[in-house]
Amino acid sequence: KRLHRAQIIQRQLEQVEEKQRQLEERGVAVEKALRGEADYWGESSYSEILDLHLGVEALVGAPRRRPLSFCHCCTHDRGMGKKDDPRLMQEWFKLVQEKNSLVRYESELMIFARELELEDCQSRLQQELRERMAIDDNLKNSEELLEEKRILNEMLDVVEQRDALVALLEEQRLREKEEDKDLEAVMLTKSYNLNWS
Repeated sequence: KRLHRAQIIQRQLEQVEEKQRQLEERGVAVEKALRGEADYWGESSYSEILDLHLGVEALVGAPRRRPLSFCHCCTHDRGMGKKDDPRLMQEWFKLVQEKNSLVRYESELMIFARELELEDCQSRLQQELRERMAIDDNLKNSEELLEEKRILNEMLDVVEQRDALVALLEEQRLREKEEDKDLEAVMLTKSYNLNWS
C-alpha cells in the first residue's frame, strides 16, 4: 500500500516538473511579448489572448512554429507587445499564479513523500520493538535492553518528525494565503482581475 502511494507521488512529481517546464516557456513568451522582443510564437498555442495580441496565424503544414503578423495594437514604435497591454499583463499574472500553485503542490508532494518514509520507518521500528518485547526482560542481557531503549527513542523521534511535517504543512498553507493576498493586491492596484481557484 505504501509502495503504491510512493509511486503515485513520484508520478505526480514528474507531472508537476513537466507542467513547470511548460509554464516557464509560456512565461518567457509573455515576457518577451511585453518587452516587444517576440518575433514568433512557438511550440504550441498556449493562450488565445496571446495569439490575438501577437497576431499569430497558423500555417498549413508548418511544424507548430508560426510567424507573426503585427496586430493593430503592436504597430507603434515600441514593436510587438506593450508593458501596459492589459491582456498580456493579465496573462502574465495568471502564469505567476499557476506557477505558484505548482510550486506549492510540489512542496506538498515532497512533504507527503517524507511523511510516507517516516510512516514506513515507524512501522518497521514498531515491528522490531514488538518482537524484542515479546521476550521476557529477565532473559535479555544489558545490550538487548539498551537496544530496545534505542528503538523506542528512535520511534519517538520519528513521531516528532511527523508532527513537525504536519505543522510545516499548516504553516505553508497560511503563508500561501498571505502571498495570494499580496499578489491580488498588486493586481488590484493595476486594475487586473483574476479568479483565484
